[in-house]
Amino acid sequence: MNILIISGGKPPSTELLKKEVEKCDYIICADSGANCLYENGIFPNMILGDFDSIKYEVLNSFKNAKCKIVTFPREKDFTDSEMAIEEGIKIGGDNLILLGFTGSRMDHMLGNLGLLNKCLKKGVKAVIKDENNEICIFDKSFKIEGEKKSIFSLQAYCDEVENLTIEGGKYPLNNYNLKLGDSRTVSNEFLDGQVNVSFSKGKVLLILSKD
Repeated sequence: MNILIISGGKPPSTELLKKEVEKCDYIICADSGANCLYENGIFPNMILGDFDSIKYEVLNSFKNAKCKIVTFPREKDFTDSEMAIEEGIKIGGDNLILLGFTGSRMDHMLGNLGLLNKCLKKGVKAVIKDENNEICIFDKSFKIEGEKKSIFSLQAYCDEVENLTIEGGKYPLNNYNLKLGDSRTVSNEFLDGQVNVSFSKGKVLLILSKD
């Protein structure tokens, strides 16, 4: 089940939002993430949060439209984004598209990378998207495709990635141990479409970026 989750970070563009809405089966908004839906005339299936940042007219309009409203206290041990993901998984989501999960708050951004890791542990595919980036996490070898000269970067998540091999990229790598903070795997490029990334241990963050 494809679930689109919109959080309260940098709002997605109308183009990106409508593109993802067309492919999803269910829409969940975390608090002020609902504002951009309202502005684009799109109604979610569920809105949740402590509602400290959503516009009053937006919340009231969606209530009248019979959207499911789930309210949490402002002081809690989890973010609205995390609860939106938990709700998405609870209703059967196995492919989560996360919009509004990037922005100016680096503390939220780092926390949201942790949410990708939580999805991975639950066996749920999740990707953070904005106009310039797609971010996901892997704990086993994978293949990716992209247009020639488009950029992909890899980063170790938390621990060391052992025997990392990159085949099909402009800058190949063979059995390299990638440590947290190592910049060697930043800004690689696709050559002819498919890139194979293999490793024997660890977790890899994949970032597909464009200026």
